[in-house]
Amino acid sequence: MTTQTITIHLSEAMIRQLHQAARLSQQPIETIVEQSLAHSLPSLLKDIPVEYQADVFPLLQMDEKQLQQEAQRTLDPERWAQYETLLEKKKEDRLTKPEQSQLAAYTTKRMY
Repeated sequence: MTTQTITIHLSEAMIRQLHQAARLSQQPIETIVEQSLAHSLPSLLKDIPVEYQADVFPLLQMDEKQLQQEAQRTLDPERWAQYETLLEKKKEDRLTKPEQSQLAAYTTKRMY
């Protein structure tokens, strides 16, 4: 595995915590930082196709209340009908180029 070096600025309190964790675990600070990042970064993203990650990542940052609000949002009925029509036409292999673009926009961006 190759590694890269980055520079980050941390508060004195965070530095003290890192030193204490390194001392207690008998590991280098670099290992503590790497392990902490590995645990705090959403590993879920590696299982999500790249084209959907930009939509999913904000959801991972939300608290429970925000997620509930997001889940309760509704799509404009007219846009939903357009979306369903495009899906049906796609099944029948009858989408025009502009309709293909519109369907792609619906499926890669929030529709509401």
